[in-house]
Amino acid sequence: MSSRVTLRAMASMTTMRKVCGGLLFSVPLAVGCGDDGGGTGGVNNLGDSSTGTDESATSAATTEQATTASSADETAGTGELMFPATYRFDCMDILAMGDSNGDGLPDAEAIQATLLENTWGSDITNFKLNVLLTVRERDDEAGTATIAIGSGVGTMPNDQCVEGTTASPDYAATFDPDATMWQPSGASDQCVEAGSGTSGGTYGLELGPDDVVYIYAEDDDGTAFNCVPGGAAPSAVPLHAIRATVTVDEAGQIAGGEMTGCLVESEARNLCSCLGACGGAAHPDCGGCPDGGVPLAELLGSVGPTDDCTERMGETAFDFTAGFTTQLLTEVPNSCG
Repeated sequence: MSSRVTLRAMASMTTMRKVCGGLLFSVPLAVGCGDDGGGTGGVNNLGDSSTGTDESATSAATTEQATTASSADETAGTGELMFPATYRFDCMDILAMGDSNGDGLPDAEAIQATLLENTWGSDITNFKLNVLLTVRERDDEAGTATIAIGSGVGTMPNDQCVEGTTASPDYAATFDPDATMWQPSGASDQCVEAGSGTSGGTYGLELGPDDVVYIYAEDDDGTAFNCVPGGAAPSAVPLHAIRATVTVDEAGQIAGGEMTGCLVESEARNLCSCLGACGGAAHPDCGGCPDGGVPLAELLGSVGPTDDCTERMGETAFDFTAGFTTQLLTEVPNSCG
């Protein structure tokens, strides 16, 4: 697990099919990987000259990094991970998104996969997209765990709060302390690879069609990138029937895995999304949503349904599969507000 591309080095990889910086799934998200920003939770205020000079911001970032490093050293020294523990996705690459050639099987050949992956990269790097995985508790002997997935709001790893309308309930998961399925990849175009050697174990999560995980993202001014006209559903991308495996390193600081979910076509038609930023002309089907929002089904264009998700959901749907890595936060975020 020591072969790992640094966030600063990955910032220049804007043409790569790898998203780095911060699960993942808000389709309307702006390429590359970069350093963590600074600020407070609630609204992503990435810069305000009244709060300090560039020098003080640099000092705060250095303090943040030192705190995280100290926490990592402590955990590694004791060999014991404390629960609950929250991980933030910091790298994601799309492995499959719908069907592009009509055979009903998922692939990542549609141009939209590259476009969206690049778009997400900037939002992850700039803390506009913060997918959080929290392990509430774990019983190694019983092989069980409890996991929740949420979307953070904040401008750096440890000022995150969990957006309340899209936070998931706690889900039962499995845990195999002897399994090493994944490890971070040293390749420039992927986040994880098959694991080898020892690790801290592997979590497994499998949800049903009625289980929905909402992925929320917002711009610096608090404008949500997703919107359902009339507010009939959360302002977020809904993913159903998630299946995931996640391997943690021996210190419990870094996790990597693979996740698949189903996006239902009818929900994609009813969700308006801004790609990168909201602005421009109003769409006739997106009344009450920010200008620049376009029905997600339109943005997906030629991405077709897949047989597996259509069968799972009982209606037209397509697979979304991503590889990812995460970093442990030093604090478990509270609900926003």
